Amino acid sequence: MTGDDLRKHVLAWLVENHNLRPTHAWRIEVARRLVCDDMQPAWDELAKHGATDGRHILSFVIDAAEDAHRECVRLASGEESGRIAEVADALDTLREAIAHAPSPFLDGAYPIEIDGRPVAFSWRKTGAKVLQLDNATQSICLDELLEIAHGNIIDIAAHQPGGMLARSRERPQLTAFVRYLAGHFEKRYDGTLTASVARIAATTYGDPITEEQTERILGTQPQ
Repeated sequence: MTGDDLRKHVLAWLVENHNLRPTHAWRIEVARRLVCDDMQPAWDELAKHGATDGRHILSFVIDAAEDAHRECVRLASGEESGRIAEVADALDTLREAIAHAPSPFLDGAYPIEIDGRPVAFSWRKTGAKVLQLDNATQSICLDELLEIAHGNIIDIAAHQPGGMLARSRERPQLTAFVRYLAGHFEKRYDGTLTASVARIAATTYGDPITEEQTERILGTQPQ
């Protein structure tokens, strides 16, 4: 497999996918940039490191670009934790309000319909238990749902992704793209291939970036 072969794979992809829907049309422009003459050294290096299909490289580039975009519009880690905590507090407040509401106002069960099917709704677990004894109608208990939701929000907080990628003030998306693409290459080809990452990043974003700058980005730990 040669760099020329990898490049031809992307050319074939362009022929096959020239009618992508508008929201994905930017992928065509990325592919066109990747088959330009300036990209040849990167294709050659990727071939030497075991790349067998240029469409895989294109997929890595597209994924890295999408991840970089999401990373740049993501809230700071402290803000994310705060928003999750707000949800947990709101769930606690509602559960406490239901628990302390005077009886018998929230003790019963009420018939409702979901997708045309009869379902019984109850505020408290006591109402759900009474309903289960009386008939076999499916029931929904708000208190139980809030309990499940609270458990899930705690699990979400515990598994919250780590800090955002270190950002350059001037080129935040390019910086994030470099990290993501290098991560794909390291997993697939056992090396970050900084020269190729730099060339692909510069070509994809039309923003010059050197191999040395790429190495500095990859040497910076996430915040």
